[in-house]
Amino acid sequence: MAPAFRRSLGSRDTTLSILIDKGRLRRSVDHDFYLQLEHKARESEAAHLKALAAAAARHEQIRQRADIIRETVELEIENERARHAEAERVKLEQARREKAEREVAEKRRLIAEAQRVEAERRKAEEDARVKAEADARQRREETERQQQDAARAAAERHKQHSLQKQKEQEEAAAAAARAREEQKRHTQIPAAATPTNPTQRVPNVGKEASITDGFDGKQQHYVEVHRRLKQLRHDMLGLARQEPNLKKQLGEMRREIRKSVGQLTEGRGANKAPVSVINTIFKKAVGATSTPMIDPRNYIPTLPPTQNANGQSTPLPSVFLYLLNIFAKAIINQFISEAGVTPKAADPVGIVCVQIFSSPDYLWEGHTLIDILIAKFRVVCPVLWGIHGFENTSQGKDRLGWWRESKLGPFVSEQRHSERMTGLGAGYAAIALRNFSKSQNLKAPYPNRHYWASLACIVNLGPERAEKTHYEVLKAMIEGYEKRILEFYGSAALVALRKALKDFPAQARERNAASLAVGVLPDALRRDYKLTL
Repeated sequence: MAPAFRRSLGSRDTTLSILIDKGRLRRSVDHDFYLQLEHKARESEAAHLKALAAAAARHEQIRQRADIIRETVELEIENERARHAEAERVKLEQARREKAEREVAEKRRLIAEAQRVEAERRKAEEDARVKAEADARQRREETERQQQDAARAAAERHKQHSLQKQKEQEEAAAAAARAREEQKRHTQIPAAATPTNPTQRVPNVGKEASITDGFDGKQQHYVEVHRRLKQLRHDMLGLARQEPNLKKQLGEMRREIRKSVGQLTEGRGANKAPVSVINTIFKKAVGATSTPMIDPRNYIPTLPPTQNANGQSTPLPSVFLYLLNIFAKAIINQFISEAGVTPKAADPVGIVCVQIFSSPDYLWEGHTLIDILIAKFRVVCPVLWGIHGFENTSQGKDRLGWWRESKLGPFVSEQRHSERMTGLGAGYAAIALRNFSKSQNLKAPYPNRHYWASLACIVNLGPERAEKTHYEVLKAMIEGYEKRILEFYGSAALVALRKALKDFPAQARERNAASLAVGVLPDALRRDYKLTL
């Protein structure tokens, strides 16, 4: 048994050894497999990483190429936009240059046309002036001849009248002598005859001479008021030079009045402060006793004499009348400076002006002192009182209210004169066309009948006397006040407006800008008030 057992044991060991070798072999194979697998995995990962890196590099290359293409396209677009903008700029510049050339050519044409018209106008004015001077010379000669004839006739009539009177006196003396002789024969008591010389009534001539150049009595009144205002100003300034305190006070009050009037403007309550300043100054002046007292009738002489219990008129402080004169001058300057450019600016100034001159605190025995203002108005805008004259002569311009740059200096330009007349015409309407019908304690200081009279003075001149100044003033005193004119004058206003706005400009001696401007106002009436003249 032992050998067999040993063989059996030996066979078992062999088998075990084989199994062990197989096991080792399998482990070796597995190990190699896993090593290979791990190696392949690493290679695969490396390949993937390499592929990813290559893809990233490719992507970056593509992106960079795309950026280059985008920048190229953007540059091309920007260049195209710049070329387009430059082309537009050149086109606009060309259009602007062509427009400027057209405007220059048009201006040159207009200037040439204006020069031609101006030359024709000057020639016409020169011809008219020569003709007017010839006519005036002929009229003067005719007038002088008529005056000489009238003087000779008057002298002859006076001689005949003197002879007739002497003859009548001689006959009367003879008759009286015969009567006395007859009386002596029939009576024993001698009668004392008391001869009386016939007397002739002499009219009462005032100390003020009347103007004989065509002004009516009312205009003469305004001329006298204006002259007395100048004298008052001269007297007050002389008094101020003697009293330094008075000079200082007058200077301050003048400045405050001018400043306050210059602040007047449109708007409810907008003028409360300047009006308060003006009232404070006037209330102080009307009660002043430090300056001489003067008779106010010198500034409203058309009034009947009013006397107090002592038989004398109630005087007023001269400083008060002087400051009213300053106020009136400031009002007129405000009309000229503001309403000349913007006519509606005259209305608030007119309201304050009428408010002051209608205030009971500043009336003299119930009468307004607005003649102080109107006297100045007649000097700066005489056409409102029917004054006329030829604008192509210095004398005519003086009569029409053309202002001079300085005393005896050159006249202001046509534009400046037009602005002055526009402001004064609008200002006059703003003063005269005020409605006091609802006021129980106040009355209009300058009733609207004066506006009607001024309107009639202008439109009744006739085309041969009407100048541009008349049309400018007429337009300013109507435009913007149509509603008030209709309210005040009713149906008569329609007739007046038709005469002023249609007939009067249609008959103009020459069609100029002023007459044409008046002629277009009916269109505004038709548009704004549905009123056809």
